[in-house]
Amino acid sequence: MAVAAFVLSAAPSVIAQETGAPWWNSLPYPGEQARAALLQNVVGMAASSLDPRLPPIPLDAWLFVTLAPRVEIMRPRFVEWRVEFCGAYARGANALRVWSTGPELCVKGVVEISSEKNVHVVVLVAEADRGTLVWRPTSPSLREVYVERVEERFTRLDSLDVPALSDLTDLLQLPFDRWPKLEFETQIAWNPPMPLPGDIVRVSILVRNTGKRAADRAWVNVLIGPCCNNSLEVRRDWYPYLAAGQSVVADFDVAMPEGRGWAHVDVSLGPSAKRVRETPESTDKRRLTVPIGEQPRLPSSVDQPPRR
Repeated sequence: MAVAAFVLSAAPSVIAQETGAPWWNSLPYPGEQARAALLQNVVGMAASSLDPRLPPIPLDAWLFVTLAPRVEIMRPRFVEWRVEFCGAYARGANALRVWSTGPELCVKGVVEISSEKNVHVVVLVAEADRGTLVWRPTSPSLREVYVERVEERFTRLDSLDVPALSDLTDLLQLPFDRWPKLEFETQIAWNPPMPLPGDIVRVSILVRNTGKRAADRAWVNVLIGPCCNNSLEVRRDWYPYLAAGQSVVADFDVAMPEGRGWAHVDVSLGPSAKRVRETPESTDKRRLTVPIGEQPRLPSSVDQPPRR
């Protein structure tokens, strides 16, 4: 399927500025005609171009043939197609910032299977060009497929990633209690182990996804407090991608005027269009606070109760 040729330019006087807003906010959103062209490129493309195990029939037709027998209530539009920003955006594996939109446009299709289950298909169709401030169509490529568990059609409860379109039929049958979940664990280490007053201490924060599904973005909150100077506190948020079984580490060099302090880390699911559940057992493992260096001891008169 040929990609429709169109370019939407910002006004010549508009120059992308490095402000609090992302640079792609300077681009106008595609008009109705441009969105229709992007939609048609996806709806009419061969399903086999997104998954070689599928037949060379239009994607829209393949979704109908595959999912119609499993739909409880047929609706006027079997697949609800729309053009949107692809979702929350963070540049790099361990991004320090996440925007609600990104320099990418996607065609998203939703099929309502039942009052408890939806299917989502997300296809990348255009990218923003920073140099020229235009949207440039790309050859459609599959961004993700997932099954969504909902309550009363609209309240999101959980989701199940589908590796390929050809896996969709089998995974639709997977019971909810067998859907994989996230499980975060955290560790904190530092060097030197027993800092001296005035030392610069390297504090290492490790976050591991010990669960069986990926986190598009975890949200890691770090707070390191040297004793006893609040002005030297280190506060950081970062948003790593964490595949199942993957670990990430961030190092922070912190001045410790008195050779002691404390560190805290807390990790949770970051910005995502999908609801992802954690295993209940992991909630105590994803938050950790530890003392650093030798901590002051209480006087002996306080350690033991007074004699009578």
